Amino acid sequence: MGTEYLYHYTNIESLALILKNQTIRFNSLDRMDDLQEKESADIKNIGQFCFITSWTSESLESIPMWNMYASLTQGVRIKLRKDPFKIYDNDISELAMSSNLQIGNGSSTSIKSIMPIKDLFEKGFFSVQALNLDSLLCEVQYTTDNEKLYPHLLQDNVEQFSIALQKLGRYKNVHWEFQKEWRYILNFIPLDLKKISLVQFNQIANGIRIGQAKQPFSYYDMVIDDGAFSDMEITLSPRISAGSRAIVETLVQRFNPAAKMTDSTLKDLI
Repeated sequence: MGTEYLYHYTNIESLALILKNQTIRFNSLDRMDDLQEKESADIKNIGQFCFITSWTSESLESIPMWNMYASLTQGVRIKLRKDPFKIYDNDISELAMSSNLQIGNGSSTSIKSIMPIKDLFEKGFFSVQALNLDSLLCEVQYTTDNEKLYPHLLQDNVEQFSIALQKLGRYKNVHWEFQKEWRYILNFIPLDLKKISLVQFNQIANGIRIGQAKQPFSYYDMVIDDGAFSDMEITLSPRISAGSRAIVETLVQRFNPAAKMTDSTLKDLI
């Protein structure tokens, strides 16, 4: 990817939460406006285990994006460095005390992750990307191919099966191509790591397989790295009202005074 920055259109209420909490919210695919996204060819309700946040690499402002995801009068466009998320340094001894798992290789006292490992234990979930420090970023591919829009995720034989969650969230129908979307993707499984056993794992995996497992939460907030946060740029919507402008100015001054605030290039043009 050539660009070093991505853009996110949103409303002022969401901006307030992003600035106050210094987080980006990931929502599950079953909460997206594209109803195809939560489906696969062979597993029901599977979209609830794939979480995304949607961005675009297009620096040129988009009128459809303003209208659909922000509004012309009460919205903003956030510009952030790609891969803006905080990297955590987790104390292995502290983690080992809260579980019956063997963590680490015995030669180090800490382990790095893209989310606090303690969160996994306390909130009862597992993310396959938690310890993967590579980019979560994916460029969405637009297609009419139903094999990609409704992927086969289940590989099954008599003795064992696997579910390819990594195939989710990567393709969209060509009708959405105007978005030119890039997205960060996380997969979550409702697995209690404090009580993990082969029996529990098999029960949850089989529940996902037959479409009966339930995700206990519908969103997850990822913390933005301090450097990326201070490098944020906020573009005001083209016809922003005086009151909305004042609200954004107050939010920026209080929570992220280093952020740059700019007017839309479409101001006075639409």
